[in-house]
Amino acid sequence: MDVARKGLILTRLLGWRLDLNDIKVESLYPDEMGPGKMSVEDFLANGLQLLDKETEERVKLASLKGNTLRYVCSIEGSRCHVGIQELPKNSALGRLRGSDNVLEIYSRCYKDSPLVIQGAGAGNDTTAAGVLADIIDLQDLIS
Repeated sequence: MDVARKGLILTRLLGWRLDLNDIKVESLYPDEMGPGKMSVEDFLANGLQLLDKETEERVKLASLKGNTLRYVCSIEGSRCHVGIQELPKNSALGRLRGSDNVLEIYSRCYKDSPLVIQGAGAGNDTTAAGVLADIIDLQDLIS
């Protein structure tokens, strides 16, 4: 399940009535490399190498500052945004490895040091839990 869909599930659990079109998603590649603008063959032959160079440069610059890059979903106010963020390597998201997910909750009580929930981010059980939450929300709407 991609980051935007997980963000959508979280916003719905918060009671927001958003759909995927309401979530601002920063693409991992520029528009000129998108479908209909660059063939798959050209992307694999040329575009991928260009993306690798650009990403390598971003990683190096972040690393010089003690940071790392992560693809993050941020839910703040009534906005939901998904994109690459530069984060401290020693933060909960910066230490993320493998297929785990991390949820950082900042609130009135957790202003400076967020409540952190970390666990498996892929697999049948976690996907089923998200689908079940949506079904329960639908039941509440229909009742």
